[in-house]
Amino acid sequence: MSLYWPEGNIAIDIVDDPNRNPFDAAAHPDATVLSVTQEDLENLESLDEIARTVASHLGVELPEADEETLEKRRELHRMLFDA
Repeated sequence: MSLYWPEGNIAIDIVDDPNRNPFDAAAHPDATVLSVTQEDLENLESLDEIARTVASHLGVELPEADEETLEKRRELHRMLFDA
């Protein structure tokens, strides 16, 4: 699987996704491509780093998270990946 944000010219290519549709680098030769694994996505710290990189390319500043927000993110992450 790959995800592409044309406004930031950045893509995430999940290289070990069994349903992978690789990013078409030939169609977007100047794009920044983050090659990640499912393990990267399952690790909250790695996922946060990926999100920060994408946000930076999109010109979006992520808000500082207080403890309540962090706990909500951890809970969502558990719901998505610990099922």
